[in-house]
Amino acid sequence: MELSMKIMVAVPCYWPSQDGVTHITKYLAEGLAGRGHEVLVYTSAGDGGLQVLPERESHGGVSIERTRVYVRWPLRLKGRDGNSTRRKYYERILSFQPDVLIVVCAQTWTLDWLIPCLDRIKCAKVFYSHGYSGLGQTHLIWEKLKRRNILGVYEQWRIKRYYDKLYRVIGRFDLAVYLSELNNSYLYAQEKGLLNGKVLENAIEDAFLEEDMCHAEEFCRQPEIRFLYIANYNENKNQDMLLKAFCEAKLENAALQFAGFEENEYLRTLREHAAKWLPEGTSKKVVFHVHLSREQIYGLYRESHVFVCTSRSENCPIVHCEAAAAGMAVISTDVGDVRLKDGILLVHDAEELKCAMERLAADRGELYERGQRLRVYMLGRKCRVKDKVDWLEEELKAIVRRQD
Repeated sequence: MELSMKIMVAVPCYWPSQDGVTHITKYLAEGLAGRGHEVLVYTSAGDGGLQVLPERESHGGVSIERTRVYVRWPLRLKGRDGNSTRRKYYERILSFQPDVLIVVCAQTWTLDWLIPCLDRIKCAKVFYSHGYSGLGQTHLIWEKLKRRNILGVYEQWRIKRYYDKLYRVIGRFDLAVYLSELNNSYLYAQEKGLLNGKVLENAIEDAFLEEDMCHAEEFCRQPEIRFLYIANYNENKNQDMLLKAFCEAKLENAALQFAGFEENEYLRTLREHAAKWLPEGTSKKVVFHVHLSREQIYGLYRESHVFVCTSRSENCPIVHCEAAAAGMAVISTDVGDVRLKDGILLVHDAEELKCAMERLAADRGELYERGQRLRVYMLGRKCRVKDKVDWLEEELKAIVRRQD
């Protein structure tokens, strides 16, 4: 008899947000719901425009409930109203009575609020990590001491204490899921001797693996060269570095397109820099997109030749995989597991990036060859959404059966 499960997923961000955590959680939650399991996503209403989202709704066969939490980790996690508290979160888990609780991400309320009561939750428990952005930053304590930044010292001390103890918390889960063996959360688990971890790499939507998405050689030799960067607009994604390199590069008949989730102060700064840095009379164009649909995102991949990432830090970025599956050439900073993908052109600073863009614009044969190597790399892996949902469903069923 087929086992049908009640699954609760606690995640700090979810649809209609467009970040990587949301994207991965969404295809897994909807995939499990499509197999006949009852799936509840318990998430945050977010900030800014997302505050207007309803407290409860359904999407893609998944029930969604939203809480409103103020997060300034590690200093403060606080509910914005009486229905958005640590206690309400715990009570909702008990009232839903899940067979499996999946807690997504450390360093936020989804995990941290549960630490005191984790052992009282008797269902199967899975921790799903997307990496630890605060890990390995203890050197900042001394830097902030030198600057007499007392609040900064206290903040870094709190982070250090958090990671000194986190492995004990992760060890209390039945399963810990990591994105890659190069992910810092996986390496941390290995260092601490945790034995409950397994790797589930990111999936690629089927649209990227279809033949009509693949960049043909004649497409790569079009006169205009189009660069693309898809990422939320912020300092870590470092769009400013790409913009500056593009404006200074010796390129003719070239376009650069950015796509992020929403308008913000960082994007406004980028617009100002574009107006200032683009040479007068140039044939180069820069376009900034916000609030695009998924179909429009597909269109950007189809019409662009080179995907560029200038992020300062990543764990296992999905956009590199999408571009690779589409047969695009990729230029990227050396972040996460990017160096494992055969064909990516790695850069370390703005000067190297500028040279890489000029190089691929001048040598369309190399541009096409790198894209083809990347597509072959992706096609050689079990990277479809169905593959990942199959894996997770079987792992959850095994855990639940062991507890019966």
